[in-house]
Amino acid sequence: MYLNKLKEKILKTDSKTVHDLIIIFIIGLIILIGASVFVKPQPTNKNNDKQMVIKQDINNDYAKEVENNLKNVLSKIHGVGKVDVMITLNTDEEVVAATDSVQSETSTNEKDNNGGTRVTTQTETNNKIVTSQTTTGQNQPIILKKVMPEIRGVIVVAEGADNPNIQYQLLSAVQTALGIPAYKVKVISSN
Repeated sequence: MYLNKLKEKILKTDSKTVHDLIIIFIIGLIILIGASVFVKPQPTNKNNDKQMVIKQDINNDYAKEVENNLKNVLSKIHGVGKVDVMITLNTDEEVVAATDSVQSETSTNEKDNNGGTRVTTQTETNNKIVTSQTTTGQNQPIILKKVMPEIRGVIVVAEGADNPNIQYQLLSAVQTALGIPAYKVKVISSN
């Protein structure tokens, strides 16, 4: 009923009013299309690498293992005596897992009435961690590599460290074994 009244009213008005309404409708449609072209969707994942880094906590097992190995080696140096070693770590262990990347690209080509052309390209990348099933039926990520924590510093306390020659040997051994610079190692004589 309301539609019929609206139709009669439009038909009774002059053609200029109808023409103006059509122009307003077309302008509104162009604004909507233009707004949708200029608003770019947010990418779902900015990381385009083939790998994702997963951080895992380390329970000081790595530090304790390195301390024990270093203590065993340093105690064998002639004149050192009893040795204690303490290692502090700067970061946690990092595990790099294999990922499956799926990339999709959509391209839209638009032409307007004035002969202009607009090309819009939209790219989306999804990364999934690749897993394998264990014998117990659990899914575990496939690990490409493990990056061990960075060593912040080493303290060596030894009975023979009051001798400068022994102190130098301890310092050199720690630097060589761990591949760290001298400023990260402190050698101290024990009581």
